[in-house]
Amino acid sequence: MASNPFVYYEHHVDVILLIHLIISFFVSLIISFYALKRFKKSTKKIDLQDAQRVAGIQDRSWFFKILFKASLHKNNQIAIFLFSFLFNLSVPFLGYFFTLWVFWYMVNVKYEEKVLDTNILDLDEFQDSFLEVERLFGEGSMINIMNNDYIPKSKKIKALSALANTNSPMSLQVVKQTLSSRDDEIRMFGYTIINKAETAINSKINKNLAIISSEIAKGEAKDKKIIAFAAKELAYLYWEMVYTELVHESLKINFLNSVIAYLEIAKEYYVPQLDNIVEKIKLCDEEETDMSNLNQIRNERENLEDTYAICASLFSLMGRVYMHRKEYEAAKAELTVAKELLSEHSTFLIPYLAELYFITKKYNITRTLMTQAQGLEYNAKLYPVVAQWRNV
Repeated sequence: MASNPFVYYEHHVDVILLIHLIISFFVSLIISFYALKRFKKSTKKIDLQDAQRVAGIQDRSWFFKILFKASLHKNNQIAIFLFSFLFNLSVPFLGYFFTLWVFWYMVNVKYEEKVLDTNILDLDEFQDSFLEVERLFGEGSMINIMNNDYIPKSKKIKALSALANTNSPMSLQVVKQTLSSRDDEIRMFGYTIINKAETAINSKINKNLAIISSEIAKGEAKDKKIIAFAAKELAYLYWEMVYTELVHESLKINFLNSVIAYLEIAKEYYVPQLDNIVEKIKLCDEEETDMSNLNQIRNERENLEDTYAICASLFSLMGRVYMHRKEYEAAKAELTVAKELLSEHSTFLIPYLAELYFITKKYNITRTLMTQAQGLEYNAKLYPVVAQWRNV
């Protein structure tokens, strides 16, 4: 027997395989035992899920049941042992080192501790960085909804429906994001909303243009007040097209010119009346003691006040148009007149004037305007700006 080399070789192979099996068994046993020491074997939720899964295989074979129970969840001692044992068997010698390294890693690995509750703020961080602001519930993230391919179509349509009746620059900007959508339904819905907004404004423009044309056709019998009022409406409608960015960029200059042209027509009628309006209002106040003509006097007073407010709005809009055209000195003159006309009710004009003086580098006047303005701090958008200038 000793002279046969094949018998001698097979004898040592059996010994090596036996040693390999023993080492693999103990290494795998140690790993599986320590893994359950370090990680939770199960929880109530896992146990409930496992029980439901086991109940669903009652008609399967006993061998399948054993394998199934051994692999129900990852922190299972039998599953860990079998994986480690089979791994060591399939990778002789090198598998021992890898398995021992995993054991060493589990013993020495450290996890970063998380602070669950603290009221301590490191104020030094604000010198180099600013906290990133995130929305907890996704409110206001309409553009992200429109551009995200994973958002369901139903939610996009619901969001568009909420914006359908709001012709603000921000809402229409969000709607425009849908025009490049790959979904035909979303793209057509967005186009319909924009088209609806344009159609509504164009309809009003055509209506007022028709009013002016019909009055001019009357010749000397035309009513200048009706023309002036229609011109004022046209100025605001053309401005709305520019402000909401419904007009194409190539036509923006023409629309702004139209705004100025119609404002000039309205001014020709309303502004000359300013000289006598204040005196007439005072006269109405004195005549209110006459009970016989009280309603007539009050109606006349309301008409005078309306005319006064219209004049202020004309100067205000003209100033905003000049600002848009970057004609700052002309804008400053118009807005200053509007502010004087509105007096204590001119708070909403302060930000425009402050911006003009800031652009022209007259920072002291900007600070004075922001400091003296009353009520701007109640505007959420303007509050940080007002607070900054008041603390300069």
